Amino acid sequence: MNHENVLAPKIVEDENEGTHAVVHMKDMSQLLDCIYQGEIFWDEEREEEWTYGKHVVGRENLKRALIMGKTSDSIVAKYHTIRGEIERKAGISKFVGQGLSCKRRRVIRDDGDDLSMSRLMGGSDQYWTTTERNSQRANIRIGMNFGISSGHDESSFARLGATLGVITDILTKMGYSVEVIAFDFVKYSGKNGWDYFGLSIPMKIPNEPLDVHRIMTSGLPGLFRDFCFGLMKNQYKFATGLGQQCETTDAYKQELDLIHVVEHKFCKSTDDAVDGLSEMMKKLADKPHWFRG
Repeated sequence: MNHENVLAPKIVEDENEGTHAVVHMKDMSQLLDCIYQGEIFWDEEREEEWTYGKHVVGRENLKRALIMGKTSDSIVAKYHTIRGEIERKAGISKFVGQGLSCKRRRVIRDDGDDLSMSRLMGGSDQYWTTTERNSQRANIRIGMNFGISSGHDESSFARLGATLGVITDILTKMGYSVEVIAFDFVKYSGKNGWDYFGLSIPMKIPNEPLDVHRIMTSGLPGLFRDFCFGLMKNQYKFATGLGQQCETTDAYKQELDLIHVVEHKFCKSTDDAVDGLSEMMKKLADKPHWFRG
């Protein structure tokens, strides 16, 4: 693998939102392989707790957790809290099964339970029929922006990761085939003159079994403040400050084909998370015109 080719950004020009430099990773392993092969590490001294939090501390421990899909106790605790509160406040149970598109067709079968008189009178040896119900899951793709500002601590990252895990779990139970993308999306400041920078990492592909713990590893602070910082400074020539927190632009949502994004504004409290879930439900009913699904 040539890490330089993998890390080369795609330039997306939008007449309203400016120039976006975007990098799409195949998965978490590819991201880590690029960083370690190219030795593109964050090399500035920062307080360890600010970089990693208290639960998954150190670069090698972080790498191991990301590869194994093992999240922190802090994120797991927040997941259970948010899950319970959202279910109580949002009435999730009424949406279960909403994502299934069901088609029925009548088929001829020896063990059928309906007698076809026309086939019987016509002399056919196969005159039993039954109705089969085929369920097809509607595919949707959601994302989470973990590129948040320096003033946030481990708790803010944990709430992001936990909220993503909860929403993915809820959508799966609703009957959708869910694809999950975690990404670092910030305003760019540096030598290349871009307006925005985005680096995306698939955390779950369609029809893959749901692994909530793996999805929630996207809320580990070190993913952004160690591995992504190293890339942003050394590979993409960010200036001091490494960009600026911002909401995901429509152009980037369209690039990733996202129907919903977990943003920091939807993670400040459980009420915010419920608002985010309500917004997502509206989008499911009235999808963006560009959404490919």
